[in-house]
Amino acid sequence: MDPTARHAVNLNVLRRHDALITAILDSSSHVVVYNFDSRTQSWTKKGIEGTMFIFQRSAEPLYGIFVMNRLGMENLVASLNPDMEVQLLGDYVIYRKEDDSYFGNVAELLFVVC
Repeated sequence: MDPTARHAVNLNVLRRHDALITAILDSSSHVVVYNFDSRTQSWTKKGIEGTMFIFQRSAEPLYGIFVMNRLGMENLVASLNPDMEVQLLGDYVIYRKEDDSYFGNVAELLFVVC
């Protein structure tokens, strides 16, 4: 499939999950998602692996990350906003987002396989 057709198919698939997605800004063919467990001070696989898309929406939040899970039905969707903590460490993207949990926020790590 040529890249233009693949992009169109991927955009249609993302729009099935969120009709307000207007564009795919970038993608990676395979990422592995990890969560940080603050009690054990270690990273554990979240059970989500697959293609990652960075997308734009027509309404707030305007940008986000979507990982289409090849291992199960649960995908990763995260809004991107100026208040997020993001670190780029080689093939790793670590971000922290606010959460309603007891610990106050959640850290997730994306291992990007190029």
